[in-house]
Amino acid sequence: MKLFQKISSAVTACALTISMTAGSSMALLSSVKAADQSAIDIVNAMGMGWNLGNTFDCHSTRGWTTDTETAWGNPTTTQDMISAIKASGFDSVRIPITWYENLADTSTYDIDDAYLARIKEVVDYAYANDMYVIINMHWDWISDGSLWLNQGMNALPQYQTMWTEIANYFKDYDSHLVFESMNEVTFEYDVLNNFNQSFVDLVRKSGGNNENRLLLLAGKNDDLAQTCTDSYVVPDDNMVAVSIHYYTPSTFCVANIDSTWGHAETWGTETEIQDLYNNFNKMKATFVDKGIPVIVGEYGVLTQEKDQKNKDDVVKYLKTVASTALAIDGISAYLWDAGNAGDMQFFDRKNLTWFRSDIQNMYKDLKANGSNLSFNYSSTKEVTIPLASYKDENGYTVNIAGYGANGEKLEKVILNGKLTGEEAAGYGIGFSATRGGQSGQWTSETASLTADGTGTAVFDGIFSGENGDEAYEFEFNYLQIQNWWGGTADLESVTLVFDKEITTVTVEEGVVKPPTPTEPETPAPTEPETSAPTEPETTAPTDHDTTAQTEHDTTAS
Repeated sequence: MKLFQKISSAVTACALTISMTAGSSMALLSSVKAADQSAIDIVNAMGMGWNLGNTFDCHSTRGWTTDTETAWGNPTTTQDMISAIKASGFDSVRIPITWYENLADTSTYDIDDAYLARIKEVVDYAYANDMYVIINMHWDWISDGSLWLNQGMNALPQYQTMWTEIANYFKDYDSHLVFESMNEVTFEYDVLNNFNQSFVDLVRKSGGNNENRLLLLAGKNDDLAQTCTDSYVVPDDNMVAVSIHYYTPSTFCVANIDSTWGHAETWGTETEIQDLYNNFNKMKATFVDKGIPVIVGEYGVLTQEKDQKNKDDVVKYLKTVASTALAIDGISAYLWDAGNAGDMQFFDRKNLTWFRSDIQNMYKDLKANGSNLSFNYSSTKEVTIPLASYKDENGYTVNIAGYGANGEKLEKVILNGKLTGEEAAGYGIGFSATRGGQSGQWTSETASLTADGTGTAVFDGIFSGENGDEAYEFEFNYLQIQNWWGGTADLESVTLVFDKEITTVTVEEGVVKPPTPTEPETPAPTEPETSAPTEPETTAPTDHDTTAQTEHDTTAS
């Protein structure tokens, strides 16, 4: 079980690093380097992770403050804050960082020494707790196109200069420190692959412990479907991991009541949970099974009252993500937490308590007892999915991102149901695809449900459009089923037929038991010492259920 591998890895990790005090000026290192651990070993040892969100990742602040760290409303990060996170069951901290507003010289791209020193200080807070740390380049691009990284390949020289400075600054830190190349960039695949390869090359050349440091590579938009594809190329290096963010389904995780593309207040049906297992299995099959671990750098759910998310389902979702990651060898997941200033608020950094004690206790329990999930894998060419929980105002939208992980293609989609009116009901069945070199293009085929209760759409990899026939590549993301003509029907399920066998996953829940201990040597009996019992100390509870104290319109992830 992964739990015990993690315990073993954690023991090894403790031996690697000499624990520091909060005030230490430099990480003290042993002679053991990351080369003595595999990339999967390190990711297992990273355990459950937490994001120091809406802090060093703040951007667009220079017009009104010089303090990036507190610009969006969070307090200054402290050693006590990170220690409280450790005490809540987390073994890792991800520090999202935006660098461009903290340059000493914009012409040379030299990073301000004081800013580097402050980042180092917070990294040391985590080291003092024997925690793993991820530092990245977070919002050095944003969608308005004004920042340097939006220049694509033209930005590569600045990217290389800045990462070389960062890598050199931290090169003596041991394997507890992980570098992450970028965050949620929307580059085309050739540009993204080029940047990730350049990132690996420059870090390795910087020497020190960077020669074997674990490097986290940005996925395409850090999206599961866009990253788990042959177009995404992982550099040939045995100490890299892939970054994927998990806010699925988006209608529950990130959609508010005003979202035009859907809003869900609840989560946790049998089908929704199976979707999550399938998606994690897709990450496993695409990367982990090939020796490349996955770090789910962000996951979470909106927490504001105005977003109307069912509180019990929020806990259920967070627990399912965290326990699934814990159960799969080679995957670690990091809770996105905006702190006191954002729309996903979990830990109150001002008072060093959790806004909801049930969420804190859930993570503490996972840390103490591990995941109780056991995954079983089997192969099949056909998968039947009940449709009841996928119905929406447009028909049915089925999450199929967890299928087709190893290049399998759909051959057929079979609808199963009963006619309620005419002799036949016509349906359009479509999904996104890469067509004509463009990702996310709509591709569809039709099926006619007849009296026998079935209707079949055949997918031949050719799209017939206004510009003639175009070949397409499948993007396993969302399958949409809509009633286009004729009568209506009550659809019960959809069967996906692939061109070759795919791996499916089933999950069993049970109590994880520790391994049988070896028989200890029995020492000679000694006379026990006796002493008067002492009164146990009592401590007032520190957790409380409150709503977030600070409203903030900025969504940063």
